[in-house]
Amino acid sequence: MILYPPVRFDANEWFILAVSLLSWGTLCLLPRRSPAVTFFVIWLFNGLLGFTADFTLGVKPFDLYDFGDRPQFEWFDVVLYFVTYPPAPFLMLYGFDKWRPTGWKLAGRLLLFTAATTALEGATTFAFHVFTYKGWKLWYSPPVYLTTYSLNLLVYLYVRNYLPPKSSIT
Repeated sequence: MILYPPVRFDANEWFILAVSLLSWGTLCLLPRRSPAVTFFVIWLFNGLLGFTADFTLGVKPFDLYDFGDRPQFEWFDVVLYFVTYPPAPFLMLYGFDKWRPTGWKLAGRLLLFTAATTALEGATTFAFHVFTYKGWKLWYSPPVYLTTYSLNLLVYLYVRNYLPPKSSIT
């Protein structure tokens, strides 16, 4: 697989960098609540989930959208998968771990993050042209994000339940 540079360094690359710096900066300011292994598993899960989903939906036979300046895989696509995508689920999981919502409160938080991520995708697409829709519609995204956040929660709970007790983690 060949990684291409952007055709021109313009609004979509600046947007990816700005969102990445802002979201990671926010995460770095929050107190650490989970072991490094949990962080790594969630980060890897989200990077690979985004990569898999985008390569399933963004290439033939579906070819519903392109990312960046060209249809081919660019350097900034890697940044998008492994730097820009993971902080939103991290923030959702941070709130889950801190407040332990259940029932309607948990559903509300999942819907709130789904709405916020959908709005961010709208800005990403229509104002900054990170994505170019060819068959995709923005209203397809909420079920995808709700599923993504739910899967993140399940992975987080699984990892948390199977880690050794804190006293044995150094």
